[in-house]
Amino acid sequence: MTLDTPTTKRKEMYTDGLVDPRWKKLRDTILDRDGHQCQCCGKTDSLHVHHRQYHRHKHSGEWLKPWEYSPTLLVTLCDSCHHTGHQHYSIPIKDI
Repeated sequence: MTLDTPTTKRKEMYTDGLVDPRWKKLRDTILDRDGHQCQCCGKTDSLHVHHRQYHRHKHSGEWLKPWEYSPTLLVTLCDSCHHTGHQHYSIPIKDI
């Protein structure tokens, strides 16, 4: 998946990565770290693990897979806070 990959295709590939066992393992680690509660409102159901930023390799344009991020760039949010956050803020993209 490179810079030239259409946005819809990039989103599909990202979504596919969310069923990968490596992501599920990291997701469980983050949920455990955050006490299985939203770090904004404290809610304990409908939880998501949110990427605070996205990274792509500046030379190849390849995006990191969901499980390749440092835990410091991941946070537990409930569905409502996650959705609201995406409506109000764009996720920074960092070339690495």
